[in-house]
Order: sequence, then C-alpha cells, then structure tokens
Amino acid sequence: METKTEIFSQRLVKAVIWNISLQISLAILLAYLYGSYFSVPVPKYFTKFYMFLNIFSLQNIIFGILYALNGYFTMSLYSSLAKSNFNVLKKKCEFYDGQCLAEQSLFLQFGGMWMGLYYFTSAHLFNATVLTFPHIYQEKFQQIKLVISNIVSMGFQHSMTPVMYYCIFYYFWGNKPRSVVSDVYSLYLEDPPLDSILNLIFSGIWIGLWFYTSLYFISIYTMKTVFNIVLTEPMKFPIESEHKFTLNNALSQRLQFIGYLGALDLKYMSIMDPARRLQIFTLSQPGGHPRNWNNLLEKCLFVVNDFNSELEKINNDSHSVETDKTHNRNVFNKAAPLTPPVYSRSLRNMAQSPHLLELKDHTKNKVEDTFATVVKDEFNNFLQKLCQKPGINYLFGELVDTKLKFILIQAQPVIWTCEGLANIVSASLKEDKYGVVQNDLPKVISTLICLKHNLDKLTKPGLVPRKHILNDILAIKIRNALLSSVKRSIYKIVITFSKFIHEIPLDPDLQLVVQSFLLCKEA
Repeated sequence: METKTEIFSQRLVKAVIWNISLQISLAILLAYLYGSYFSVPVPKYFTKFYMFLNIFSLQNIIFGILYALNGYFTMSLYSSLAKSNFNVLKKKCEFYDGQCLAEQSLFLQFGGMWMGLYYFTSAHLFNATVLTFPHIYQEKFQQIKLVISNIVSMGFQHSMTPVMYYCIFYYFWGNKPRSVVSDVYSLYLEDPPLDSILNLIFSGIWIGLWFYTSLYFISIYTMKTVFNIVLTEPMKFPIESEHKFTLNNALSQRLQFIGYLGALDLKYMSIMDPARRLQIFTLSQPGGHPRNWNNLLEKCLFVVNDFNSELEKINNDSHSVETDKTHNRNVFNKAAPLTPPVYSRSLRNMAQSPHLLELKDHTKNKVEDTFATVVKDEFNNFLQKLCQKPGINYLFGELVDTKLKFILIQAQPVIWTCEGLANIVSASLKEDKYGVVQNDLPKVISTLICLKHNLDKLTKPGLVPRKHILNDILAIKIRNALLSSVKRSIYKIVITFSKFIHEIPLDPDLQLVVQSFLLCKEA
C-alpha cells in the first residue's frame, strides 16, 4: 500500500515533468519566432503607406497570432502554479446553483495574449531586429553571467508599461470579452466586475499580472540573449576550399547573416591569423597569379562600393529636383529645333545616298525617344507635386531619415571589411614577399577615401538635408562608428606606407587627402 509520502512524491515528479515539457515547448516556439526574423531581410519602407502595408502583411499577421498564443500559454502555465482557479474560466458558484465565471482567470489569460502582442509590436513591428556583435568576444557562459542580472531588472521594469496599458484597456473594454465568455459557456458572474478601478485595485490581480508578465519578458530576453551570443560566435572560413564555404563566398552574402560572419572573420584573420594571411599573399602554382588576393580584394571592394553607392544616392537626393528641372528644360530646347539642319553636301548627293532612309529612321526614333523621355519626366514631376499636398504627403511623403537609417543599419559588415582590408594591406609590407598587394594600393586607398567623403557629407552641419537628419540613436551610433572605422583604416595604411606614400600613383585630390592623414590632421 502506498504511503502519503510516496503519493506526494509521485505527483511532485509528474508535475515537474509536465512543467518542463511545457516550458520546452514554449521555448521552442519562442525560438522559432525570434529566429525567423534573422532569415528575412529588414523591411524596406520609406512612407507611411508602405509602413501600413507592412504592418498588415501576411507574415506579420501569422507571427502576431503566434506571439499572442505564446503569451496565452505562458500566462496559463504560470498562473496554474499559484492557484488552480487562475487558469480555468469556470468555478463553482458560492451563492448560486451552477457554475460561475472566474473573471480573474479571464483577466490573466487575455493579459497573456496582450503581452505577446505588445512585445511583438514593440520589438519586431516598429523596430528592426538586428544582431549585436560584442566588441571583444568572450566565452558564452561569461557573457551570460555578465547580462543575467540586467535581464532580470529589465524584465520587471519593462513589464510596467504594458500592464498599465492593459488595465486601461480592460477598464473601457473588459465588459465585452466577459459578456462573450459568459454567454458562450452560460456562466454567472458573482464576483465584483474587474472593469471598475476600485474593484481592480482591491482585487490585487494586477500585481499577479505584473509578476507573470515580468517572468514572460525575462524568458524572452533570456532567449534573445542566448540567440545573440550563439549566433554572433566567430567562425573561421577557409581561404580556399572545394568542399567548404570559403571566406570569399561568405563576403559575397553581404546583406545576409553569413555575410556578417564573413566580415567578422576577415577582421579577426587580418589581426590574429598570420597563417591564413600567408595564404592570401601566395601565388598560384602553376601560373604564378595572386588569385587568393584578387578574389578577396574583389569581394571586399564590392562590399564597400555597394554601400558607397547607396550613400551617394542619399547625398545626391537633395539636388535631384533641381537637376530634373534643368534636364527637362534642356530636353525641351533640344526636342524641337527652330531651323532645319544644314548639310555640307548637296541635296542631289544626299538623295543619292544609300543611307538616307536609315538617317530618316534614326532621326524619327530619336525624336520619339526624346518625346517619351519628356513625357516620363513630366509625369514624375506631376507625381512629386501631387505628393506635396498635405493629405497625400502624410501617406505617401517620404519619412524623415528613414532611408538613411535603413542603409546605416546594414553597415556593420562594411566596418569590419574596411578594418580587415586595411590590416591586411598594412601587414603586407612585411609578409607579402611577392608584392601582390602593393599593386592594388591605389584602389584600396581611393575606395576608402571615397567612402569617407560621402560620410563627411552626412555629418557636417549645414550640408545635410532635413529629411536625412538622423533622430534614431542606433543609426547615429552606427554612422559615427563607420566614420571612425574608415578614418582608422586610412590612418593604418598611410602611416604604414608613410615612407613610400608619394610613390603610390593617386589623383591630385586624393594626394591632398592622404597628405592630411600623413600629417595627422584628420580628427
């Protein structure tokens, strides 16, 4: 015969197993939700209209439902550990025959769905999900130990605002879900309703909601931290291989997750891995070509130049309207000449020319193309003027600093690529016995100086258009970090080759910029 202690122990073990199973299921669901955002590109919308469409996209609707369900199940699990009537909607009536509604349980379960939707909206819908790479990499457990206390405090602090919003929502709209649930399950309400301020305060259920929400946020922040620590762990890519993913292949994936790992590996390799640097400086046998360096340089320049071209579009955007107006005037002036063209040959000779028909067709096609260009430009100007109307501009007008912010958020691989390229070029002075890198010094220096020039246009007061003035703290930090990284890279190359800097074939304008770095006048 089983004793009371054995029965209690069996039930205790069973409860622990069930709790662990449910927690693992919730953790797997949360991991899928959080990890899915790193496999899709950052949403690209520059107007309120496109932002509105992005909010109600199919992907966001699905993820919003999953987050709401995750919050609901998590809140039900936590509430079941406190009191049995906190996770069920029905209870036995005390003053009536039949079953009554446990509104406190309804309050918590709807609160769980609210918290899931709140986190999804604040963390994913209106903010970009980006990985945070540490400046100095440490072991996983060391990183977790450093942030665990901060995670707990953040969980309890950040849960206050959504709980307050939910209590306000339930005060105005709590009677509607209560009526629906009561009618569906034919339940009575014998307790004071919670859509009253005094009843809600004296019931103390909001304290339980705040505590459970804090635990929910702590679990989410812990999952987010673990994801960030594991995903940002450095990875070594081989310089050349037929079966593995090489460093060149990784660098070519600039806007994807593996592109970040490739750029980070390039930086670490350029500083701490002389063996792989030696592979870059070797010549192919047979042939004697610097294929490893040429391939690596091509990928690095592609990363920097692609980003640089986006910045050039931003910098030229403020002058686009004036340029279009001038271009349209020139096109109209060229479209309809007032006098017929004068030919140097006689009319008889022109008539006897076998290319006369071809000349007429060419002139006709040219006029048609010019007319089409004029119509297209006029239509674009009409759309621009239409978008300036107050109501239309609110929906279709470009949001301030959104385009520049979108570009700068993807600048982290560019920072590492510039630093890695500068370190490899600097190390080549002693390690490159074949001199394969020195031939490409003008390309590297001119590319970095061009990037610095475009970044300077975004930071100097009075030169930045109003719609490109940054207000986002993260974008400002990335812009400053990128500019500092580019300057450090140029300083690294210029100081290393200071004795030979005047022998490098550069344009006069670039020579002046290099001279300022050589004299350490660039702050």
